[in-house]
Amino acid sequence: MKNKLKKKYNSKAGFTLLELLVVVAIIAAIAGTATMAFKDTDARAAAAAHVGMMDELNKGVRVFRVLNAKTLPTRMDSLLWEDSTTPAPVEFDIEVGGDAIAATLTAEISEMIFESGCEELMYLSVTTVPTDGDFTDVADEDNDSLKAAIQDRGNMVVAGNIFLPAAANGFGVAVAVTNNPSVVLWNGDNERISGQSDDNSVYMLTGLGPASDLFDPNKLAGMTTVPIYRHVGPKTYNRFIAVWKIGENGVTAHTIDGDFKINDNGFELITILDGALDTKEEELGEWDGTRAT
Repeated sequence: MKNKLKKKYNSKAGFTLLELLVVVAIIAAIAGTATMAFKDTDARAAAAAHVGMMDELNKGVRVFRVLNAKTLPTRMDSLLWEDSTTPAPVEFDIEVGGDAIAATLTAEISEMIFESGCEELMYLSVTTVPTDGDFTDVADEDNDSLKAAIQDRGNMVVAGNIFLPAAANGFGVAVAVTNNPSVVLWNGDNERISGQSDDNSVYMLTGLGPASDLFDPNKLAGMTTVPIYRHVGPKTYNRFIAVWKIGENGVTAHTIDGDFKINDNGFELITILDGALDTKEEELGEWDGTRAT
């Protein structure tokens, strides 16, 4: 009887080392397959959401204009810093000289934009001190200081509110377009925007941030939420960017010079880009996996 019980006990002993190794190898193979299957899933999901947001913003701006007597939203983000005396182009999140350059508006262009209803643009101010916290060593034109302000967990400054005024814990200040401020112009291939290889249009970029009255619930067609661009780093602009046609140049598409011709249709919305200056088509490529995220 004792031998039978001993035999029965031994038959229920644990797995051998070889059996455990086989199981671990199978689990590793399954995990590897799953990893390949779900590679970039989060990024593709974000890209799919971005495509919907870009459509929503495009329609939102156009509906806003129709319901507000052909008036476009004001207080959009300029994507630039503002010197304490004169608006000055200082890089924030877009590499100046890459797909975007800074230029100063002429009086004629400023008047056209003002007449469209866009009376002010929001700039980052070197003299603005957010209400929450001590920013004596932060409120300057140094991108590292801006990054430090956003990353500091002891204040309320985040990437989403930096263009808001000090009372909203941002560095934002409104500048009238009639002051001929500096703005960001599109410096990339115009064919990406218009589809036309011989397009000499001059495009101006503005951010669609929370300071804009496009998101004022008291305005007709005011949108209730501000769409967020989610592929962001510590100091990356995390909103979407509107592309506006302001005119045409006879010589080059990217600079305001003596040959500049004001756009016949006024300050005209052309399309929406994401925070990395990608078009909707490029975002769709990320969404369906035909383009790297």
